[in-house]
Amino acid sequence: MAGIICLDDTIKGNAMDIRIPVPTMIRHQVQQTDHFWAQVVSNVISPPVVWAVWVYPIALWVTPSQETAILHASVFTFFVCILPMIYVVTMVKMGKIGDLHMRESNERYIPYAVSIVAGIITGIVLTSLDAHRVLLVLTVISIIQLTLMLLGTFLSHISAHAMAITSVTAATAILFGFTQSMLFIPLIMLVVLARLVLNRHTPVQIMMGTLIGTITPFAVIWLISLFV
Repeated sequence: MAGIICLDDTIKGNAMDIRIPVPTMIRHQVQQTDHFWAQVVSNVISPPVVWAVWVYPIALWVTPSQETAILHASVFTFFVCILPMIYVVTMVKMGKIGDLHMRESNERYIPYAVSIVAGIITGIVLTSLDAHRVLLVLTVISIIQLTLMLLGTFLSHISAHAMAITSVTAATAILFGFTQSMLFIPLIMLVVLARLVLNRHTPVQIMMGTLIGTITPFAVIWLISLFV
């Protein structure tokens, strides 16, 4: 069933009543927030989604066998992206966490710890499956970033959204070049604007997430190059 939204708009002093048929679920979302587009951006370009979508083309690029690539990417997606989200959803339903975005800093401590453990398990499983070293490096990057986010959360409500999209941008620059990574710039700007519009983070908190997301991939690759 579709609901009806009445949108009042004034153009040159003349009131206009525009009725648009939309699904009931979307109608409720619109009624609950004045910035529906920002909410959509935050949900779609969220850390689990960003990492889950991005790892598949990377795995297909570095792994000769398509079936093996999908397997390895699925291992990463399940442990790093899906498993922590299952925990968060469970905690939300139990009333332990306010919502999926974990607006309070103290709600993030255990989910981040769960994500770090899940990342370590990912590395162990991918190693046992003889996964390509690029996927192992990405796993290490995710573990380090999550650790930094956990430590930083004790001081400030750092933006995980900003960290995720900038880390993907930085890793893309390392793997494919800076020209290709520039394709993510509009997404970074969109995420930053959405988080500010929703008043989920201050500019400083978003900047901290951006710095962690940008610096970590380069730092990890540099450290690996020193010992390999």
